Amino acid sequence: MYVRFVVLTAVLALIPLSGCGKGEQFQAVAGTVTVDGKPLKSGGITFFPVGEGSTSGGQIIDGAFELSAERGPSPGKYRVEITGSRPTGKTEFDIDLKKEVDIEEQFLPPRYNLKSELTCEVVASGENKFDFPLKSK
Repeated sequence: MYVRFVVLTAVLALIPLSGCGKGEQFQAVAGTVTVDGKPLKSGGITFFPVGEGSTSGGQIIDGAFELSAERGPSPGKYRVEITGSRPTGKTEFDIDLKKEVDIEEQFLPPRYNLKSELTCEVVASGENKFDFPLKSK
């Protein structure tokens, strides 16, 4: 019984070291997002693998995004979704913050998010810098 316990414990301890699939190496990615030539003030970016790979994403602040190697995608081709938010001019009461907050809306066309036409390829060696010039119309 004790031997089974030791073997089971050892096997369970090694599982986190095994990684996913082929031992993915995640990459740092960075870049800019502009809308009609101006930096996107606030939004999000998500990298969805075309085939094998890992999904990752982060925030866009003042037109820039940056994902560290720990949070970035693995090498491969990706479909990229970008959302942009802006204030509607309306407010609502946030019970957690106990104050009125601006209501924001996603304003970018579906061709950049739900029906994204944006793509990129993340490489294992070299710089993974991507710039996305978008149009609001």
